Amino acid sequence: MQWIRGTILGVLLCVVSLLIVPTASAQSNDALDIILSEQQLTYGSAALLVLSATGRIDEESSFAQAVSRLDAFGWSIADRAAADPVTLGEYSFLLMRALELPGGLMYRIAPGPRYAAREVAALRIAEGTAMVNMSLSGERALRMLGRAMIHAEGGRL
Repeated sequence: MQWIRGTILGVLLCVVSLLIVPTASAQSNDALDIILSEQQLTYGSAALLVLSATGRIDEESSFAQAVSRLDAFGWSIADRAAADPVTLGEYSFLLMRALELPGGLMYRIAPGPRYAAREVAALRIAEGTAMVNMSLSGERALRMLGRAMIHAEGGRL
């Protein structure tokens, strides 16, 4: 009798897990589709990208949750809502902080978007033109994240 009860419980757990897993990945895929379609990366998208890549937030979290999590880490950009666009410098600064990249002399003296953008350009994380106040698309932000993660792990670009 216990064997039957255990088997039924095991089958039930398998069925429940098979139903839950596809919906969890669908949520993160939906967020990734939104980010990739952005012509101008939003603050919420930038927050979700850097925090989920470093394991500091669940991939299923919303953009607003990611922004509030940035606030909790003390990494927030002043006066920004989740839907506001971010510049390449601001995104670079988030990358540098989240991936704990040390940066050069000027970044260590005055950490911020200006010198973070210069570091990201010097490290070849940002391909092509990399000016601090330029806008960037979600696609470029995702490419930069991948290159920054390779650099952080000691890989060559």
